[in-house]
Amino acid sequence: MISNRMYFTLEIGVILITCFSLAVVAQFENKRGTDLNYIPSGQFMEKDNPDINYRLPDDLRPDHYDINLRPYLLESDKAKRFTFDGEVFINITVVKRTNKIVLHSKNLKFSKREYCEDIAKPQTCIALKETEPDSKTDIVTYILDGELPANSVYVLHFKYKGSMDNDMHGFYRSSYINSKNETEWLGTTQFQTNHARRAFPSFDEPKFKSTFKVTITRHKSMRTASNTNMVRAASVGDYYEDEYEITPIMSTYLLAFIVSRFNERTDDNGSFGIIARPEYYTQTEYSFDVGQEILEILDKYFDLPFYTLGIDKMQMAAIPDFSAGAMENWGLLTYRERLLLYTEESTTLHVKQQIAAVIAHEQAHQWFGNLVTCDWWSYAWLNEGFARYFQYFATDKVEEEFELDKQFVTEQIQSVMVKDSMNDTNPLSDENTNTPSDLNRMFNSITYNKGATFIRMVRHIMGEEKFQQSLQDQYQNTVPGNLFDIWKKYMHDDEADEFFLTSTTQVGYPVITFNLTSPKTLQISQKRFLLKDNDGSDPTLRYVVPITYTTDSEKDFNNTQPKFFIRPIDANKIVKLNDNASWVLGNIQVTGYYRMNYDEKTWHQIHHALFEDDWSNIPDVNRAQIVDDLFNLARSGTISYDLALDVLEYLETETDYLPWFAALNGYSFLAVRLGTDTSNFASYFRHLSDRAYRKLGFEENENDTTLDIYNREQILNWSCKYGNKECIEKIKGYFGKDLIRNPVPINIRAIVYCAAMREGGNQDFDKLFDKYLSETAATEKTLILNSLGCVKDNGLVNRYFNVIMSDDIRRQDKSSALASLYNENNENVEVVFDLIDSNLEQFVVAMGGYSAAATSITGVASRFTEKSQEEKLKDFNARHRTEFGDAATTLDIAEKIVAENLEWAENKLNTFKNYLESRSKSGSTRASANTIIIYLLGALVLITLLKT
Repeated sequence: MISNRMYFTLEIGVILITCFSLAVVAQFENKRGTDLNYIPSGQFMEKDNPDINYRLPDDLRPDHYDINLRPYLLESDKAKRFTFDGEVFINITVVKRTNKIVLHSKNLKFSKREYCEDIAKPQTCIALKETEPDSKTDIVTYILDGELPANSVYVLHFKYKGSMDNDMHGFYRSSYINSKNETEWLGTTQFQTNHARRAFPSFDEPKFKSTFKVTITRHKSMRTASNTNMVRAASVGDYYEDEYEITPIMSTYLLAFIVSRFNERTDDNGSFGIIARPEYYTQTEYSFDVGQEILEILDKYFDLPFYTLGIDKMQMAAIPDFSAGAMENWGLLTYRERLLLYTEESTTLHVKQQIAAVIAHEQAHQWFGNLVTCDWWSYAWLNEGFARYFQYFATDKVEEEFELDKQFVTEQIQSVMVKDSMNDTNPLSDENTNTPSDLNRMFNSITYNKGATFIRMVRHIMGEEKFQQSLQDQYQNTVPGNLFDIWKKYMHDDEADEFFLTSTTQVGYPVITFNLTSPKTLQISQKRFLLKDNDGSDPTLRYVVPITYTTDSEKDFNNTQPKFFIRPIDANKIVKLNDNASWVLGNIQVTGYYRMNYDEKTWHQIHHALFEDDWSNIPDVNRAQIVDDLFNLARSGTISYDLALDVLEYLETETDYLPWFAALNGYSFLAVRLGTDTSNFASYFRHLSDRAYRKLGFEENENDTTLDIYNREQILNWSCKYGNKECIEKIKGYFGKDLIRNPVPINIRAIVYCAAMREGGNQDFDKLFDKYLSETAATEKTLILNSLGCVKDNGLVNRYFNVIMSDDIRRQDKSSALASLYNENNENVEVVFDLIDSNLEQFVVAMGGYSAAATSITGVASRFTEKSQEEKLKDFNARHRTEFGDAATTLDIAEKIVAENLEWAENKLNTFKNYLESRSKSGSTRASANTIIIYLLGALVLITLLKT
């Protein structure tokens, strides 16, 4: 699944590449601005009681569900509208003798509960006593009069009613406006991680796999879809009963069904199709084509074709309201509309890339997650890590021009390293996963990004051929040990067991220090990298680390297999180099999960190398690594900011996307901490980026690579944001035209819209907002939505805040829209907080409850830079603690984040400010000197003319 949280990451990805709101601060890094209406990380969840048992006993095993549902979606259904009738038969086997039947149920009202030896013989059925589920765990326990013997089989039978809510969980309702300007309602599902229990009573944990047969009664004007193919559609008056084939053995969270008036684009034999609203049929062509290409790549890679797994069709559906980014339901994959629908005129290249990548992610789950499923959410990385890995490396086989193998480094590795260097991180395999908060926490960047990074690291250790063979060899892993047993057959390294253990059960990662003590002697050491001292993290952790490196005499950046491993017991490893070296670079192509540091002399030698032609042939991936490491080493105090900023001066020669992506992430943190005092930084950035700005320009050309196009977007966005007058004037020229007849070039459209909002007034806002309201392309609507948040005028900030609170914006999009409003301009941060404070009741309703509201407040507060703002937050929390209830713990975390940010700024920000001021003064001195020289030259010319 691309979860709420990870979709928040995808959405911020759009803002990063389109509006480039790169400044989602480190404490909020695991969401990266998300994913974002999103599942908050564990740190932002209400507190659960750790002593409560949320797990079902193993006494019973479900073997098969027969589910019958009738949803009520029509106006003529009157009082029943947005409810459903349900009946389910569950075949169970008694594993251990027991006098209890224990399963999950949530928000269901039962009219019949019974268990039977033979459902065909009513006399064998015994009614279950009326019992309510536990309000925290959703577990309902039926105490029986006698015991059920081991190895016996029974049928559980329930009749019930449920509610189709609009919260995007369980069996819920969604809507859209059709071409006749009428509201169309549909029913759809989102069951991961624990919401199948809202559609039918169930053993709602991933390990309780069974088969499912689904029958849905729907009005003749509607259609249905489910995981498998339909086998029967029986007419009953104005209704049909749609019966579906029995599924393969699978977990409850993978079941799905849709009741709608959607249309389908399908292949000749009906095995592959895209489902969407009829008006969007033309937008399904790209996903239809690329989806089949990626599926074929995965079939060949795993040597196990999808259509042999147990379901002989794949449908991908675009859902108007969807809490997750996308979901891997077996055979019926569901997506937010903007992650499946594409138009050449309205979809940026980067969003096109995201569409292909998310399709690959969900398709990879058909093997990793569906066929082979993690035993419990403690090991969610076995599902999501592999899906995230193939999101990049399967798509790369189809859309090579995206260079996703390179983008993986900046988008996945560097982004997760910030979270994993703080106290609120968690290990990949986290045995402390029980509560709903724990489950939500596991769908974070550790599971996705670090999981994929670990898998990529293993691939480079064993080599691509062996790695592929290992994945073809293993299809039974439900706990990490099953996978590791397979991998060890292909690694043959003495350190394998300890490598797997330290990588997956420990938190964090190391910083590896190279000390070039002589031209031929390299001393290597490691310690855990932490961004903050004394934050409760264990600084003594050590890791098994695969080491790669090259020197200025070798410059071999292709060999990514480790030269050796360093282990926790290795204090200082001494390596003799073959040739004299003036500099050495470690972690080639960033194939290992660690940061690199060097002795100061080597850092300066690297600095000099970066100023040479072609950056001394150091590839863009490793230049991006150098940039990212410098920012974070300085932020943590491992090296001085003076050293880091000195080396970073090389950026005035840099024109490639990946190093600038890493740089803008690093500068974002500092720019946020500067608050509204950014004039010196603006001058500094304009100078540093001038060569890139001049090279890239505004217009695309035929020689542009994909990464050139992306780089143009980010450089232009920052140039306009930080006062490049030429940039701003050109942007105004684009926006001043008729946006329908003269559309802005698609790949700079977000930059133009954002800059126009930042520089414009009410008339400009009206122009763009009207386009949002009339727009039919989902990708363009999302782009406009985030661009509207670039407004800077207080009146427009107020106005857009009210739009976010209204029904004009879907709940799934409100978080990202709000984030753009305070991320894009530091001046808006306190204004937005005050608006929330003044409109709290409306805000809570709009965001979907106090938990979501508290998470958004934490996002705003994470950008506070003044003591007075901290006091304002404390006052707010004191006044509203009772209202927020359990979610008040999130507000407490917000206070902690603000305090830590202010402390960091007090201790370290002045170094950066002084550097900027000194640079500004020297720039003024240079400008004055240049002016004097010009005057002198002019005087000399005049004297010469007079003499003649």
